[in-house]
Amino acid sequence: MKFVGLFTAAAVGVLATLGTAGAQQAIELGIALHTSPPGPEFAAVDKFKELVESRSNGQLKVKTFPSAVLGGERDNIEQLTVNQVAMTLNGDLLPNVAAPQYAATVVPFVFPSAEAVYEYWASPIGEKAKEAIRNKVGIEVVAFMRRGDRHLTAKKEVKTPDDIKGVKLRVPEIPSWVKAWSAVGARPTPVAYPELFSALQMGVVDAQENPCFNVNQAKMYEVQKYLIETAHVPAVWHWAVSKKFLDGLSPELRKVVIDSAVEAAKFGDDLSKAEIDKTCNELVEKHKMTRVKPDRAAFVKAARPAIDELAKDWAPGVLDAVSKHLN
Repeated sequence: MKFVGLFTAAAVGVLATLGTAGAQQAIELGIALHTSPPGPEFAAVDKFKELVESRSNGQLKVKTFPSAVLGGERDNIEQLTVNQVAMTLNGDLLPNVAAPQYAATVVPFVFPSAEAVYEYWASPIGEKAKEAIRNKVGIEVVAFMRRGDRHLTAKKEVKTPDDIKGVKLRVPEIPSWVKAWSAVGARPTPVAYPELFSALQMGVVDAQENPCFNVNQAKMYEVQKYLIETAHVPAVWHWAVSKKFLDGLSPELRKVVIDSAVEAAKFGDDLSKAEIDKTCNELVEKHKMTRVKPDRAAFVKAARPAIDELAKDWAPGVLDAVSKHLN
């Protein structure tokens, strides 16, 4: 069997032997996933496996490594750069690490939807971002899939930036997020995610932001009354492939991998959207949270000074490309 990439000893131990002596050797395509099943991303990867193995007539064999068995997101990025693993689904970390000058997609209140993020990546400036990632870390970004909009939750109703002034808001310690929420008027307060529920319960913080999946999984509805649909960061999965892996394939097999990733990501995107809507609705209907439709334009306007400050470090053309979402 031909292994493309070097896996950990534990991972190698679970690989099945393919083919028999004298038979055509299959190429192993390993996919690292730092999340654990179930989830829409796993259904999408299953679809990818089905498509790739069928379309390649068995020349490619897909093997998944879930639950961070090969490490976390940053580890997986590093593994792709040297072809230790062929592929991964990476979140917001990839553009931040590999092309921060193009990472407007992960700044709060810049993009209104996943569709707007997809449009950015398909634009000329998005192609430059992909090129920057390719040149810096040897990773090809071949497809995108929604993970879920990040929404605000709070103990009180929040419709405008005036309503959140002085509110102790837990956000991840990402500089751009702290700047944006500070500009809006909140008091960003660092709390480790495992401690977030108790921090909300005890009043260490009064609000937080996360996708509905996280709110539901952590039972935050027990200590947060309002679901405020700010959709301030429409998070997406980046389907990333090692350039060295792709370069080692025939043109035909390379096309199979890329086309199958695009199709599987679309399948997963549709599935994610349905699951996201279902989960958000359950928070309201089953767990009795009060849904609030905020004045998002007012939040964008309030965050704009911070966005303009962050834009000073963006590549030429990035601010122009996203400005239509900020007016």
